[in-house]
Amino acid sequence: GSTFSCILGMSEVDNGGTKQFVGFIRDVTLQKSLLLAQAEREASDSLLFNILPEHIARRLKQDPSHIADLYNNTTILFADIVGFTDRTSVMSPHDVVMMLNDIFSRFDYLVDVYDLNKVKTIGDCYMVTSIPTDELENDGCSRVCRFALDMFKAVRAFNNTGPRHGQINFRIGIATGQVVAGVVGTKRFLFDMWGDAVNVAARMEQSGLAGQIQVTKEVVESAGPDFNFERRGTLTIKGKGPMEVFILKSAQEPSGRHSELDRRKSNSSRALRAFSMLDNYHDS
Repeated sequence: GSTFSCILGMSEVDNGGTKQFVGFIRDVTLQKSLLLAQAEREASDSLLFNILPEHIARRLKQDPSHIADLYNNTTILFADIVGFTDRTSVMSPHDVVMMLNDIFSRFDYLVDVYDLNKVKTIGDCYMVTSIPTDELENDGCSRVCRFALDMFKAVRAFNNTGPRHGQINFRIGIATGQVVAGVVGTKRFLFDMWGDAVNVAARMEQSGLAGQIQVTKEVVESAGPDFNFERRGTLTIKGKGPMEVFILKSAQEPSGRHSELDRRKSNSSRALRAFSMLDNYHDS
């Protein structure tokens, strides 16, 4: 004999005034297989959408060949822990991972709030961009700038918890410009990007000041009037030469009753959870 998935049932029927009970058995092997296959597809899609921007993941499902696109207006942010190597030299591997997981998880919440793209973490470096699209983004730069300011709020909240190995600080750098972005390889997909703007953003972080957000002149011009910048001066940037750089100091609240950010706060459950957590940080 063999075993199979089935449904057993029994019904009472009236057969010419005589009540009888009728039993039935139905083979549901096929239905079970279809449900399992659907659950596996949904789990696979969920993992893919967690790894890649949604529009890139959908393209990859439709066409598994390599994706490579040119984007003319993308804002890139790099953030790095000040003195990370010296700090971690006296920490256990477990404590290092726990520290990074705590602070980076706080950043991840903010990525959802501002609808940004977390590209990757490399050691203690956290890389974020406005999500590249085929259309010219009008608010991508401003969202990244607001995200950067809230990153420091999250860092202060982390420090207020009395971390075991002392308080931490970050340098943040931002640049905006043209990038090439795509998915390369066939294992452990990563939506990465390359170009002069990426290199400049990394240099903005590396040459920046602890506890400050250093940006290029293009960021100042793209962010809009709601932000306050302070000119730092002209620095010699590796690979670029002299560049005028600025420090992002603060931002006004988004203007307009129906601003895009207000819409995200109202309509996105993930954003609401993130802002709730950020409020808890402030109260801690």
